[in-house]
Amino acid sequence: MEQGRQGNGPPEESDAGPTRAWTERAVPGKALDKWQARDAGQRYASERFGSCRAGLRDVRLVESLLDRWAPGGRARRLLDAPCGSGRLAPALRARAEHYTGLDASRSMLETAASGLSQGESRASGLAEADLLRLPFRSGSFDVVVACRFLHHLREEEDLARAVDELLRVSRGLVIASFWDACSLPAWRRRAGLRRDEGPRGRTAVDRARLERILRERGAEVLAWRASFRFLSQQTFFAARVGRAPA
Repeated sequence: MEQGRQGNGPPEESDAGPTRAWTERAVPGKALDKWQARDAGQRYASERFGSCRAGLRDVRLVESLLDRWAPGGRARRLLDAPCGSGRLAPALRARAEHYTGLDASRSMLETAASGLSQGESRASGLAEADLLRLPFRSGSFDVVVACRFLHHLREEEDLARAVDELLRVSRGLVIASFWDACSLPAWRRRAGLRRDEGPRGRTAVDRARLERILRERGAEVLAWRASFRFLSQQTFFAARVGRAPA
């Protein structure tokens, strides 16, 4: 698989090609090593979620936000970053004229590519690149989806940089997940009832802090979604770009 843009996706920002420099600095090396392992894509696809029901939770939350906030629940161009092994891809491709999946892991992309039929390949693109330095021009996509990435960013500078990039390449809607600091799992971790992952582990963020970061960048938070409010750590937000900061 070639590095960089594949298929007929939106043009890249420059000819210099993508870089993983920001991800290498912001995301713990242990996590990066795990994602870069040769079998990471297949392992993630087969072992990450214990049941079909668990695997569909994120899909259903994203679809509910698309149905509510995307015109007709669809997009002309949609970015899935990071796309991982392509877990959300079938549902997202069904709602987009052109789907682009991006990930820093070649193994993940190879697994995602293996799930594409010939017809789907013509309307899809895959890119190996850094989510914190997206290789696309500003406003390239109608909808940008970022699932299970922001909770890896412990430093506010890195979280803000990721939000910057997601908003920059969208001309409409951004849907992203994070770990909610007001959830029961996060509270149990702070109370010492659940193992903390340490200074280089995944982290939760409170909604007010995340909304402030979005508003400072001119985005309007439209909705928050979780399977079970306060019980579910994994939470999504939908934000619309282009709103003047208050």
